[in-house]
Amino acid sequence: MTRICHKLLAAVTLLFAALAFAPQKAAAQPLLPEGDTACGGTPGMHLFLTSNFIRSIHEDRLTMARTRNFRAAYRRAVNRGHYNRALAASDSLIHLAEQHPIRGIRLSQCYKNRAKMLQALQRDSEACLAYERTVRVKDSLMRLDQNDIIREMQASYELDRLALDQALLTANHHKTALISVSLLLVAVFLGVVFIYAGNRHTKRLQRKLLLEMQRARESEEKKTAFINSICHEVRTPLNCVAGFSELLCADDIMPEAHGQYCEVIRENRRQLRYIFDDMLEVAYLENLHAPLPRRYVDLCNLCRTQMRTMKVRYPKPGLAYTENIPAENIGLLSNEKYLSLLVGALLNNAYKFTKEGTAGIECGRESDERVYIAVTDTGCGIPPEKREYVFERFTKLDTFSPGNGLGLYLCQLIASHMGGEITIDPQYAGGTRIVVSLPRK
Repeated sequence: MTRICHKLLAAVTLLFAALAFAPQKAAAQPLLPEGDTACGGTPGMHLFLTSNFIRSIHEDRLTMARTRNFRAAYRRAVNRGHYNRALAASDSLIHLAEQHPIRGIRLSQCYKNRAKMLQALQRDSEACLAYERTVRVKDSLMRLDQNDIIREMQASYELDRLALDQALLTANHHKTALISVSLLLVAVFLGVVFIYAGNRHTKRLQRKLLLEMQRARESEEKKTAFINSICHEVRTPLNCVAGFSELLCADDIMPEAHGQYCEVIRENRRQLRYIFDDMLEVAYLENLHAPLPRRYVDLCNLCRTQMRTMKVRYPKPGLAYTENIPAENIGLLSNEKYLSLLVGALLNNAYKFTKEGTAGIECGRESDERVYIAVTDTGCGIPPEKREYVFERFTKLDTFSPGNGLGLYLCQLIASHMGGEITIDPQYAGGTRIVVSLPRK
């Protein structure tokens, strides 16, 4: 009996405890209670926001949190020397950035970090592929910028064409009004004469307009070709300098490879310097209206110096350098800097376009008042119909050859500022012979 009483007492106790701790019905809450929530608003504000908007906020916050986590993991792993973990963090960040564009994250830098980790892990082939991917991404961004510039130029051209059409329409209206007034004021004979003269004038204007449009079109084409050429000519040595500089920074570089890498970097640096020097000299000479400063120059010594420089700096198997320079001194009043630049540019052209054979220089007196410099090569030559065309700006007969198409144009500018002239010898049939004639005073 006592046992039964204890069981009943325990059951009653459990019943009271269940009633005491059971969840109570919540009181009605207001739609906009006071206080901020984790989402940056007030509780209950979600009743006014669409589920897609809330979901996009959560996804953006999750993406930013993952980005910060991956970047912090990459930095910690690099500082501790755990390159495998750093590579994994970099790959995760690249995967996240490719799926969701993230502000402040550059894919090119991510690929470059991945290449550094692969290089640190001595996975050179994969590191090269990663560097190549980095270059492709940078090139794609550069192409996008170039496309934007081209679109802006096209829009500008369309606006100019519309303005030109409007001007032509206005001119036609003026002509019609003039013809009408003339018919009212003068006789039929004078009216016919004025109409005939007006038509001839209009045709001349149209021919002149067509010619100007053709020149503008050719200028645009040359400018576009020049921009593409400069981008190509500059990008190649820059990529070489950047790539070999990265290799020089590596810890496992061999001593014998160090000198080779440095020589490659120096050669590409010289190419960049020559490209920009030519562009700056052309810009300076085109805007120069005063005569160049002159002093006494020994022409024979200058030609010998330039030929020695070519032999030392640009040796080529199968190419022999020849010179026909008098032993006596030939003096003239000239600018030594630009005269050396002219001779060097002509010799460089002879070297560049002659695979096998000879490249030579000769100089002498053309008369008592003039001297000449001739550079001859046995290269591919210049077609007769292109002999005037090659002296224009940004012209290249071979679009695959290195250069920016400014060499002969720069030589013509220098010769013009010195009071001379430059021509291509039409009688020479073994390649190309360019003759520069200069006054002695």
